[in-house]
Amino acid sequence: MPQADGSQKALEVVVFPEAARGTGEGHRPWDLLPQSTMTNATVVDLAAAPKSVRGGQQLRLTYKGGEKIIVVPPNVPVVTFRPGTEALLVPGAKVLVNAQEKNGTPTALRVTAGRNGFAPPM
Repeated sequence: MPQADGSQKALEVVVFPEAARGTGEGHRPWDLLPQSTMTNATVVDLAAAPKSVRGGQQLRLTYKGGEKIIVVPPNVPVVTFRPGTEALLVPGAKVLVNAQEKNGTPTALRVTAGRNGFAPPM
C-alpha cells in the first residue's frame, strides 16, 4: 500500500524462484485492496524498518525503470513457490486458481495450494 512518505507497506511478500527472475518486473496497480499496488523486482538492500514498524524490515527493490522502498511489518506473510502434486488438493485446502477462457470454457493455467491450512497470498 502506498504510504504518505512515498514508501510502500507490504501486505504480503512472494519470493519468486530464481528461474522466475524478472517475471512481470515492474510496479503497477493491484486489485488486492483499493489503492494497492504490486512490485515485482529484485531486492538490493535489506534493513530494519523505521521505528514506527517495530520488528519489521525495509527492502529496497529495483526493477527496469524504477526503484521502490517497501516496509514489511512483522505480521506480513512471506511465502515462496515450489512444485507440488495433486496430493495438496484435499478438502478444505485453500487454493488460488489462475484461469483463462479457452473456447468458451474457463481453463486453469496454474493452481497454487496452501499447506496445513495456510491460504496462498494474492
